[in-house]
Amino acid sequence: MHQSVLLEEVVALFQPLSQKPQPVLIDCTLGLGGHSLALLQAYPNLHIVGIDRDKSAQALALDKLAPYVKRFTHKQGNFAQVLPTLPPPDGILADLGVSSLQLDNPHRGFGFHSLCLDMRMDLEQNLDAFKVVNGYSLYELERVLQAGEVRECKKIASLIVQQRHKQPFSSAQDLANFLAKHTHRGKLHPATLIFQAIRMEVNGEMQNLQAFLEYAKTLSDTLVCVISFHSLEDRQVKHAFKECATSSALGKTYGELLTKKPITPSQQEVRQNPRARSAKMRAFHFKAL
Repeated sequence: MHQSVLLEEVVALFQPLSQKPQPVLIDCTLGLGGHSLALLQAYPNLHIVGIDRDKSAQALALDKLAPYVKRFTHKQGNFAQVLPTLPPPDGILADLGVSSLQLDNPHRGFGFHSLCLDMRMDLEQNLDAFKVVNGYSLYELERVLQAGEVRECKKIASLIVQQRHKQPFSSAQDLANFLAKHTHRGKLHPATLIFQAIRMEVNGEMQNLQAFLEYAKTLSDTLVCVISFHSLEDRQVKHAFKECATSSALGKTYGELLTKKPITPSQQEVRQNPRARSAKMRAFHFKAL
């Protein structure tokens, strides 16, 4: 069962919005609607616009949020593309990464035991993991793995290319088993970072995050909260927020950094939801320039 991470911390962070008469918050990654539900319950004057690429998750979220239909609307699509089309909000929440619904579904290709090789958050898009793993050139695979900070990216890309010439990888399970035999073991499953790099390529995750952070610079009096789950995302958010707090093209700051250090889950939350252990939350108040 999916559990929204840092739920109490997110609700507390957006408390200042309750002081406004009719505040609007955009939930960029609606998922199963856990964060949106908690925020709607906590703040009776809040209206939320939820965005998500995954139609199956969105359907479940809409059912969960049905009692708040007067204060909740949804948009299907990629948040990096949808955000600029909406009126500027009072708050934005972006909970990055993959949901438990996606990870645990053997037909989505995200997990090591999945029966397919897909990894698309939007099942209507063309590019999937099968095309990346079996169709990308050696050079392109190296680029994908290097961008994901995979060690020995050249060696691993070469091994994948050699193997697929014999027989294409047909499932995530096939790929994970192959990687487990040919890569070093550590605390993590040998395929963890490789799967993550492929997933980021399929869904354009780092490009979407960069577009989101650039969009945030155009906001005025907006509370922005980002929850990330790996160092690549967190580093990008950290550097962007730090830069916005120190300078701008006009010689002024964009606003105030609200989290000098990232907010992380409590030990109790990690015990209840081990997948929350790597979550880091950073927040910034973008003010008018």
